[in-house]
Amino acid sequence: MKSDPRVLLVFPSFDYEEQYGGLAKAASSMVPVSLIYLGTYLKQKGVPVRIFDGQVMEQTEAAVRLQIEEFAPTMVGITTYTPMAPDAHKIASVIKKIDPSLPVVMGGTHPSVLAREVMADPNVDYVVRGEGEETVFELVEALSTEDGEKNLDKVLGLTYRKGAELVSNPARALEVDLDKLPIPDWSMLPLDRYHQLPESTFRTPVRAILTSRGCPYKCVYCSSRYTSGYKYRYRSADNVCDELDILINQYGARQILFLDDNFVVNKKRTHELMDEMIRRGFHRKILWTCAGRVDQVDQPLLEKMKAAGCKLMSFGIETGSQRLLDLLKKGAKVEQARKAVELARKAGLKTRGTMMLGIPTETREESLATIKFAKDIGLNFAKFSLTTPYPGTEIYNYAKENNLIEGEDWKRFSSQAGYANFDPIFVPEGRTAEELKTLQRRAMREFYFRPRQVLDMLKNMSSVADIGLYFTVAKSLVFGTQKLED
Repeated sequence: MKSDPRVLLVFPSFDYEEQYGGLAKAASSMVPVSLIYLGTYLKQKGVPVRIFDGQVMEQTEAAVRLQIEEFAPTMVGITTYTPMAPDAHKIASVIKKIDPSLPVVMGGTHPSVLAREVMADPNVDYVVRGEGEETVFELVEALSTEDGEKNLDKVLGLTYRKGAELVSNPARALEVDLDKLPIPDWSMLPLDRYHQLPESTFRTPVRAILTSRGCPYKCVYCSSRYTSGYKYRYRSADNVCDELDILINQYGARQILFLDDNFVVNKKRTHELMDEMIRRGFHRKILWTCAGRVDQVDQPLLEKMKAAGCKLMSFGIETGSQRLLDLLKKGAKVEQARKAVELARKAGLKTRGTMMLGIPTETREESLATIKFAKDIGLNFAKFSLTTPYPGTEIYNYAKENNLIEGEDWKRFSSQAGYANFDPIFVPEGRTAEELKTLQRRAMREFYFRPRQVLDMLKNMSSVADIGLYFTVAKSLVFGTQKLED
């Protein structure tokens, strides 16, 4: 037998200054929920786990060495998204420099889509495709025995080398009953080091929870279906509320961030969850925020959410053009966005909209119409992103086929390139990178530099530090770029 397995899970460091420029201080740090689920699952199986998150922990070579010397892992797992891929490969090389025999595994959306490319890095030994709990545990088991590598062909969802050959085992079926997974052990993270967007922080501390996986919709810009699939799977109301109880009473939560891509896919389930939250009295202890589609809300549901403690709902609106909405295969109507915001505000909720600029075939006039639409429909907050063709999406395939991507510099696959020190990776035909970057900044200025929006932001200030933060952001928006002429 080999030594008992121990797994170090790594979230790579992320250069906020490079990605967000003057808005870096306002960017939220992402609680690595996938690593929490994976780590808790492994711990339940008897495997010691440590999470090493470069967002909130120093990740120099010396720091990495110290983690390996202190914890003595028998495997290192690294998760990554596309813009972080270079950082993920960099830390893989550091690990191999420290201990060449230590197996390095990569997972997450980017490796799931581009397993062959990721495995071209000799510092990466395995790629776990899709949801990783069972696959990683079976890999840990296999590598913990003397002849375990002979059984790698039985580990579904695994890509690995077999001599000179690269082998990708069949995909693993997704877990349908999420209640079978253990409730996350949040003690593995220094929760107080994470911070959320100021505009959606109403009380502190803020804690996060994921109550579902998968999405039945097929928007052409979304790559997360490669890991979570199209089947919507959700935890029961009791299971979710058991975790909420822990977050409130053990981790001091006063606000909850529901991380679900789409919180209201199943209205019956959403009502059941709201009823249970109210029954347990959580509505008197916490506020919470969530995201959903504009075509799935109605007045009774929104009023129930408000009664259960919801403070803000974020809608994926994307564009003010029905033509572009259809091109994105969003499956919604522009007027549904206007109506959803109206209903949410009537129910007493604050609203946030996510918008896209630079959609394929989008004209300058349509970009300006989207900015105007966001201002006109009564949103409290808005986020304007540049359309980014992440690998695994229809937009990526379209951009590649039409030679609209300038290479594959993964760091440039950023929806916030308007604030970054690089140009957007994707520029639609007839547009320019400079135009898109300036439009993104213009959208933020025009939306937020209005009396009602300024008042909303002032109401959200909870400390003197917030004043300095908002001043820094405002200065970046005003002086960070020249205003594009109409």
